[in-house]
Amino acid sequence: MSKPPTDYRRIGYAVLSFTIGVWAFVKVNSISGPAFEPILAACGNSDIAIENFAKETGYHSYVPELGLGAFKILVCLITQFLLELRETHPAGLIVWGGVIVVALPLNLMMTATAGRKGASGPVIYPTVIGLLCQLLGISVIFPMIYNPSYYYSGSRLGVPVTNVRILFGVLLSLPASMLTYFVFAAPTGGRIWEVSAGILGGPILAMMGLPLWLDRSSTLEATRENVTRSNDLIQKSYNILGAVSFIFYACLMAVVYQTYGFAFNEVWRDIWTEAGPSVAFMTIDTGVLFVGVLLFIAYHSEWKAMEALLMTPLLGPGAACSMVLKELENESSLALMLSEGKKVA
Repeated sequence: MSKPPTDYRRIGYAVLSFTIGVWAFVKVNSISGPAFEPILAACGNSDIAIENFAKETGYHSYVPELGLGAFKILVCLITQFLLELRETHPAGLIVWGGVIVVALPLNLMMTATAGRKGASGPVIYPTVIGLLCQLLGISVIFPMIYNPSYYYSGSRLGVPVTNVRILFGVLLSLPASMLTYFVFAAPTGGRIWEVSAGILGGPILAMMGLPLWLDRSSTLEATRENVTRSNDLIQKSYNILGAVSFIFYACLMAVVYQTYGFAFNEVWRDIWTEAGPSVAFMTIDTGVLFVGVLLFIAYHSEWKAMEALLMTPLLGPGAACSMVLKELENESSLALMLSEGKKVA
């Protein structure tokens, strides 16, 4: 069972997580800023017609409609970003895939959190959080904004939500994995690649959860029936996401072994010490996001965070965190039912 939070605990974890997010922001901008400036200048040049963009700038063409107007420049930038990752094989695939693996259980966790009765603050607006992640990077937003706001949100694990919200949390986790396949497998000159890159870099994925504004999870009472139903489906959902994450992780490890064997110094060279700006950016994204998820878990139980860390080499970060988040949810649900039973008695 997770520890009851205290003011000192909240402050300590909030300051630590926020500081890590600020470090990530400064670091990624120092690495990618100079490289992205000419791309941003080209993407923001309104004098260049879209059909002539590739010819006049030397950059890859993109699909501006996927930016839904306000995010057109972002779609252009991320298309070039993903092209560099694609052309930096296998390092680009390893680091981008790393973020996908770590992030797989987060959509479920964040979607459920947003609907729990008693929750308040930024965590109840996952679409806004998602858009900020697209703009500034998930390694910045998750530790710097999401974690601290969660600690003070009043949201509690185990509080029931609707089946629709849980299923949305699962379904919203999967498109990024499928689009990643197309970005790293489809011909870069084709429409499928451009559309996949544009969706990954634009606002569409973050906005897919907007229908949940109609969801009534926040009105659910914590009855034994509701808690049991919600917990059972969340358990199954984390099992599914953990399995998908493990498969993805196993594929990435196979790529690493086929390319480098056990020469881990060469892996580190290609993803960090001699990496290009896009690869280095994603290396920070992967590492800091994983630390952010561990801090989310540790806020509830340091032992559970250690458990996730120890299981990571074998199962991968996404599957390990899925297992631990599932355990925390189950323990909190049981504790909530016990508490409600005592009130009734």
